[in-house]
Amino acid sequence: MWSSKVSHFVMQRTFSTSSILKAGLDLMTLDGKKSPGRQELCFDILFGIHPISCAIEAKRRSIETVFYRRDLLNHNVRAKEILERCWAENVKTQVLPQSKIDNIAPKGKPNQGLLAKATRLYYIPTPCTQKFIANSQSEKESCQSPVWLLLNEIQDPMNFGSVLRSAYFMGCNKVFVSSHKSCSLTPVVSKASSGVMELMPVYSVNNPSQFCQILKESKWDIVGTGSHNDETNEKSLVCSPVGSFFRKNPTLIILGNEGQGLPEELVSLCTHRLYIEARPNLNKNIDSMNVSAAAAVILHTILNRSDRS
Repeated sequence: MWSSKVSHFVMQRTFSTSSILKAGLDLMTLDGKKSPGRQELCFDILFGIHPISCAIEAKRRSIETVFYRRDLLNHNVRAKEILERCWAENVKTQVLPQSKIDNIAPKGKPNQGLLAKATRLYYIPTPCTQKFIANSQSEKESCQSPVWLLLNEIQDPMNFGSVLRSAYFMGCNKVFVSSHKSCSLTPVVSKASSGVMELMPVYSVNNPSQFCQILKESKWDIVGTGSHNDETNEKSLVCSPVGSFFRKNPTLIILGNEGQGLPEELVSLCTHRLYIEARPNLNKNIDSMNVSAAAAVILHTILNRSDRS
């Protein structure tokens, strides 16, 4: 339940076909598999140095064209490295003025004079079965008691990207999302993650409750998040400070929706509930942390504290 108010809209893929046409580029590729009348683009326009660099390195997308501002060759070492790699790998490049680049990229988002037309990334569907759990744990993970992260209905792309970046940086082994009401893997998410979205596969589950139940039966700790002010009854777990938790077993951390937190059906499956301790005398209007900031604190604490005895 780590949130400030969620924004009133979910960021869409924020480049428009009109902007693309204004730029005079052949960027329109329609997906013929869709029903008539639903003309959807089957590619993404990545923007910024880190997302494009990571996308080229990871090779999880097919990069069709990289668009760039000419002066980057002389003034930006990272951009020059990207372009030189494109030329070495026969990826098409095209010079554009900044005005056209700004027309194509999302408004208000720094693009650093670099865009890339690339195929989309999607979540990897995950079966909620014991077999999947057993097969998905590598030997290395098994020895180290893996830590997985489940994001339940996280909808803000900036939050989502920031959580991905923290999860990768801190060493989280896998990230899962709920299939429904979750932010898509958009260029805005890639930019917010500083390119981590290109490097780290994200898995989806249709039934988060069933997923947690199977992990619980497999002797995983299911760690939910909450507040020290959460009401408890004789059937519910008491919320404890995150610093009191020592990792003994494979662990799944669940983070809830920006506005609603964790639903009761997931709370009931938790083996532990944790909160981040706040300063004394908080203003009543500031009762929680943003989900992305909370994710960083929780992951850092849990991944660096384990019971070695």
